[in-house]
This record gives sequence, structure tokens and C-alpha cells, in this order.
Amino acid sequence: MKPIIAITMGDPCGIGPEVIVKGLADCGGDLSCFPVVVGSLSWMQQAAARFAPGLAVRPIRTLSDAHFDRAIMNVLDPEPESFEGFVYGQPNPNAAMAAWKALDHAIDMALLGHVAGMTTGPIHKAQMHAIGFPSPGHTEYIANRAQSTAFGMMMVGGGLKITLATIHLPLKAAIAALQEEQLMQMIRLTDRALKTDFGLSDRHIAVAALNPHAGEGGRFGEEELRLILPAITQAKTEGLNVSGPYPADTLFYRLKQGQFDAAIALYHDQALIPIKVLAFDQAVNITLGLPFIRTSVDHGTAYDIAGKGFAHAGSLVSALHLAQEMAEQRLKTPPATEA
Repeated sequence: MKPIIAITMGDPCGIGPEVIVKGLADCGGDLSCFPVVVGSLSWMQQAAARFAPGLAVRPIRTLSDAHFDRAIMNVLDPEPESFEGFVYGQPNPNAAMAAWKALDHAIDMALLGHVAGMTTGPIHKAQMHAIGFPSPGHTEYIANRAQSTAFGMMMVGGGLKITLATIHLPLKAAIAALQEEQLMQMIRLTDRALKTDFGLSDRHIAVAALNPHAGEGGRFGEEELRLILPAITQAKTEGLNVSGPYPADTLFYRLKQGQFDAAIALYHDQALIPIKVLAFDQAVNITLGLPFIRTSVDHGTAYDIAGKGFAHAGSLVSALHLAQEMAEQRLKTPPATEA
């Protein structure tokens, strides 16, 4: 039986619906998973008619109603209603609420084991926060719903796997938030993911430095000596194959060359810059430490091009393919979620 992956609609006023229908129309027959879209039926129907006219929409009330075929998109609407007032590219609090409801329903299905995992469409963080969304983003919210206290974000693309030690924080706050135990947790989560989700028996993880030239022995900063090196040393005592800290200006080149299996980046842009340079339309965001699989597109709602037909579905397709590969691998190596 192929794994079922729930795809959340994301913000309907953004490019989420467009990339979903385009992605399923382009790759549906190539998937070895069963995708089910969770979101507004009426909005997904008009998105299919507009951006993927060959894709039929099948409304379903339960997963047992689904019919999996390349030319069919199964849509499960948690609260059927019309969204005629929505306009592509125009923020709308009701659109943010629709995205939230779809997300919660997909999480519920994953927690109950009805789906192997989920691939999330983009939400607009400012709009979500305006309606009371309690977390900085998808990652933190899903982890909280899953009661996962040890979780992390890994970016995959362009031949790179990079885990973020800090996520959605201003740079000054991210540096202040770095702690030895936090780095240890990210190293453990990354090692477990490489084994459980990617099937690697021999795993080598590199840790990036924060400062130029890895601090130059303290001359250009002391975080390497005070925080990063002690975390690496402790990880080695636990039997983990980890090394560093390596200057960030050369680490990701070495990662691309295959000298390491994954790297730990210390702040958001340190990870995202190399990923987006190498795989701007193909990158995938993974949440580590969950009892189920979660992958996501690596882009936002892109209100500026929403509804214009310009959106590229590559990241959505990559996220679906990666979710199915992870699901197949987990059947071989069941995951442990405690760090």
C-alpha cells in the first residue's frame, strides 16, 4: 500500500493552490504515494480549472472516498464553504483562517496515523499572527501540536542537507539564543534523520562556525570556543560522527562535494543562502523530531505573482517526492522521536 500524504492548501490568496494543482497535474503519475489535498474545495476547484484544466477534482469526506489517479485531485474540505470574496494577491483574514483549519485537520490525520505525513503549502505569517496563530511559523506550531519538545528544521536541496540551530529569529537574537545543549539536540536530531529518513548507516555531520575563520582562536569571536566546540566534543562522546566548527564560507562547498552528509547551520540565512543558490525552485523544508513526516515548499505566499500563472511548482513536487521517500524509508527503520 502506498503511503498517503496530506497536502495542505496554504493561504488560498497566495500561490499555494496554483503550485498544488500544477504539481499534481505534472507529477501525479510519477508519485509512489497517494496525495490528498486538505483545504477549500471551491477554491481548489477554481484553481484547477484556471491553472491545470486537465486535472479533475474529486471531493471526498473521508480518505476511503479517495480515488487515486494521475488525472484526479482528491480534496478533503474540513469545513465546506464558499470563498467567493477571496482575491489572489490580496491578504484576507478569512483566507488565513482557512489555511489554519486545513493545517489542523492534516495534523489530526497524521497524529491518528491515517496519513503517513503531510506536505504543507505556504502561509503568510503576518496574516496568521493577526488572527491569533500562536507560533512563529509552521514548524513550531506542528511540533507543539505533536507534543514534540525536541524538534528542528532541515533544508534539503541542491545536494545539501542543512539543519538550522535557530529558526525564525532576528540575527542578534539568534546569536544570543545559541546554547551548547541546543546544538547537541540539533546534532542528535540530524543524525537520527539521516539514519531513519535517508537510510544512511555511516553518517558524518559538520557544524558551521558563527564567526569569520571560525573565530580565529577567539580573535574574531569566542562562540566557537565557548559553545560550538564543547557541543561537538560532547556529541563525539555519545558516539556521533560530527566535526567542526568549520568556516561557513567553505563548509557548504565541502558539503556539496560530499565530504559530509549534513551540516548544522547556526542561523536562518546561513542555511538558506546556499540552499537557494543551488536549488531555488526545488528546495524542501523538513521538520525533524515529529512522530510523522512533514515536508514543505521552501517559498512563501508570493502575493505579488499569485493568480497570474507564473508560480513554479518545483518545490511542491520535490516536497512530495521527498515525503514519499521518507515514508518508504521509515517502513524499514521506524523512527524514534525522543532526543
